Amino acid sequence: MPPRSVGPYQIFSVIGRGGIGTVYLGRKHDTGQAVAVKLLGPSPAVDALAARRLAREYEVLLTLDHPNVVHVLDAGVAEGYSFVAMELVEGLDLRSYLSTSIDEPAGEKAAAGATPGCAEEGFDVRSLLGEPDTESLEPPGGYERGPDAIRAFAAVIGEPETETVTRSGLPSFSTGDPPWPEAPRTEPRPLDARGAAALNRPTRVRRLREAMEQVCAALSYVHAHGLVHRDLKPGNIMVDDQRRARLMDFGLVALVDERGSAHLGGKVAGTYRYMSPEQARGGVVDARSDLYSLGVILYELICGRPPFSAQRPGELWHDILARRPTPVLAVNPGADPRLAAIAERLLEKDPALRFPSADALLAALREAWPDTHH
Repeated sequence: MPPRSVGPYQIFSVIGRGGIGTVYLGRKHDTGQAVAVKLLGPSPAVDALAARRLAREYEVLLTLDHPNVVHVLDAGVAEGYSFVAMELVEGLDLRSYLSTSIDEPAGEKAAAGATPGCAEEGFDVRSLLGEPDTESLEPPGGYERGPDAIRAFAAVIGEPETETVTRSGLPSFSTGDPPWPEAPRTEPRPLDARGAAALNRPTRVRRLREAMEQVCAALSYVHAHGLVHRDLKPGNIMVDDQRRARLMDFGLVALVDERGSAHLGGKVAGTYRYMSPEQARGGVVDARSDLYSLGVILYELICGRPPFSAQRPGELWHDILARRPTPVLAVNPGADPRLAAIAERLLEKDPALRFPSADALLAALREAWPDTHH
């Protein structure tokens, strides 16, 4: 059970779960402002690495100011809980926003007032928060504010300042090709006519293009600040009721060096299904690694399935490193061939064969549909 309040925030229901914490709907005690609060805790269950990542996420977001990147408000430690408070994006995650079960104009209205994680039940923020009462607006108890407080809290736990390798149970190698032959697999069947028609609905494809362009703009900004996100996936992209996409969850962000690269040193963290081959190896990543992850998202949203769907970690890892995905048009013959070509280029194993930057990708998307831009 979460606390009723943490620092200056009253805590309500769960609205999301990230790689390093649970996100709750919250309200600021003194103003009544609705916020999203990412919590780690209570203290006996806190992972020190996760706490340090939470502090880093706050510091990174504090330096970013872009309409397609979530805004951060506050951070600190209170009664054994580390937290970061962010703007509340009232909408849907990207997969839900592009669900084939909603259509225009209902699809455009579905995001309005919906809170992430609660959209299916039809709740909105106001009904979840209710009317503030005297107790909820009482001044909060003391708390230690800022990312340094979170780091100090992590230090008390006594774990070292190094990331743990999360590749346990997987074959071990650092460079070169996998030391095993490609496993035989059955190619997926093309979508049936009904499923393809739902995915290829013109209004849905238009919303997909708009969202992808906005995410590209966000990534261009993030990369220009010397950062690699490292955890792009549909759940980390929210779309609000104005159809504005927001890039979320910067807990795994990496700083690049003067050559524009980040050296992972064999350490692997993130969501395997969306990792680039170089990230899955724990090697050197740069902006093109994020573009690969965006390619996985695009492929999944075009085809209704990810490019690699193996359930066993070892098989999935093999596929990411060594297997070419089934061509988009072989899965969804009715897909827009321009989007299909873009997705497949993003999924190249060799980073040099992908788009060189988010700006180049954005230009390709706009060139494919020049009539939609003025």
